[in-house]
Amino acid sequence: MYIIFLLIHFLFPTNGREQGPPPEDSGLFNEFEYYYDIYINESMIALPDVDPKYEIVQAVYISGNLKLSERELQIFFRNINTFRYGIRVNNTNLESLSFLKPYIVNNLDETVNSVEIINNQNLKTIGIDFENCNFCYNNILIINNPKLDLKEECDGIIMRYSSYRTIFGNHVDCGCEIKGDFNKFLTTMSPSCWMLFGNVTIDQNSNLALLTEKMVNVTRINGGLSVTNTIFTNLSFLSSIEIIQIDAYKSQYLANIDIINNTNLLTLGMKAKRDGLYLTIRDNPKLCITSQDLDNLFYGLSLDSNLDIKLCFNNETSSYWCQLPDSGDLNDLPDGCHNLTGNLVLDNNFNFANSYKLYDLQLIYGSLTITNSSLRTTNMFPSLQRIRSIEDNTIPLNVLNNTKLRKLFSGFTFKGIESGMAPTVENNINLPVYVVFCSFIKTRKAAIIKKNLQNCGDGSNIPVPKYDRTPYNIDVFRGVPIYFDVSHGSENPGGSGMLNNPWDRNSTDVDYSYDVETTTENSEKAVSFLFVTAYVISVIFSSF
Repeated sequence: MYIIFLLIHFLFPTNGREQGPPPEDSGLFNEFEYYYDIYINESMIALPDVDPKYEIVQAVYISGNLKLSERELQIFFRNINTFRYGIRVNNTNLESLSFLKPYIVNNLDETVNSVEIINNQNLKTIGIDFENCNFCYNNILIINNPKLDLKEECDGIIMRYSSYRTIFGNHVDCGCEIKGDFNKFLTTMSPSCWMLFGNVTIDQNSNLALLTEKMVNVTRINGGLSVTNTIFTNLSFLSSIEIIQIDAYKSQYLANIDIINNTNLLTLGMKAKRDGLYLTIRDNPKLCITSQDLDNLFYGLSLDSNLDIKLCFNNETSSYWCQLPDSGDLNDLPDGCHNLTGNLVLDNNFNFANSYKLYDLQLIYGSLTITNSSLRTTNMFPSLQRIRSIEDNTIPLNVLNNTKLRKLFSGFTFKGIESGMAPTVENNINLPVYVVFCSFIKTRKAAIIKKNLQNCGDGSNIPVPKYDRTPYNIDVFRGVPIYFDVSHGSENPGGSGMLNNPWDRNSTDVDYSYDVETTTENSEKAVSFLFVTAYVISVIFSSF
């Protein structure tokens, strides 16, 4: 309740800018508020005698070469977190303002600023936790503090003050705003710029020598990157950039990374990570993308990708990246693949004895086709998260003519598909395809779902066929049982679970039987029995 009172009192002040409290019986009086401005300057040898219970003050003005110690300031401001009329710190000898711990700050005097930090010759760090200042609105002014390095504090300032910030003339500012055409802006850009706000647009008019000179200290771009229609062979002039991300606090532009139609581009030559931007790489006929490039470009929040690329591996490629062997046989695939490149096909010749090699698989850069198989589930993909197309005209997910298939990926792990082509799930008479699944396999085109047991809730259900009574033996299951439903290797080499478990590496004994007495019918009856039992128990308890 006190917080609500505080916000109402702050956002809708009733006593104007007058100094002094209202009558105690007026309903406007607050015992936690000090109704006077606080001035701290070089003439003071002691701070004002303010009751420690005060949490709210009017305005605070700090100026001059203070004789007060940092400890004295810390004690004085330890409870004060609300500044009804702003904070101004100017022309002081302070090295830090960490004694200020604002939670609410309103406009200062008649300005648009709530905080002003100006001309402090010794100030090295602000030290204010702006992330905790939940109601610091309006504008912040930080100018002409020659020793002030804001690099470590910019994220908090940007987050809290959005686009309402005026920062310049400090030792290290919070980046540079790109204004107008980027190529023209580059000619006047300060070499000390380490972060750029806005879209970096590189095209046929860009000067390679100027880019190499001016971008050498830039480590962050808060905005987008476009490299189009150039004749550059690589983008090494961007090699100092560590991350490219959308400025979530000032997003009046749509931020993308576009690398399009660069006829001579051979390699990227940059190591920038992408976070929260759309990605398009296409129409670069000589470009070869490494796995390291993709690790960086898919580092953070991935909104979508539009890729038409050639992938190349080298001696720096991590072991968790794997290329699908030319044979397409899992026997030739190494263990422990997290990312797989290529077009994976599961059909009636699927090598189920080596399907354990797919257990760790998280990403497919290419496509997945399941066709004319005897698979009942895709339990061999318990970790699969995404499929990303890397070339045009390839269906990213094609599930076709699988008469026994009853279940596709788990919604707990599988997050979606990135492609310009529509996924296809067709003619799988035992497979229910639910509305939720249709929504998260949607690409830039709606999925093609038809002739399955259920088709995204369109009412065109195929009659349920009779149960398949074939035992869940690995020979006929054409896959493996659910990973968590089987025992695994124990410390005792002769212990149960060490042998004949298809999920254990190099254990491919085809005589393994998950449960030779269990059929799909019995399994589904067991599940039904559990649901009925749970329901009965809930009814019994609800009656008490």
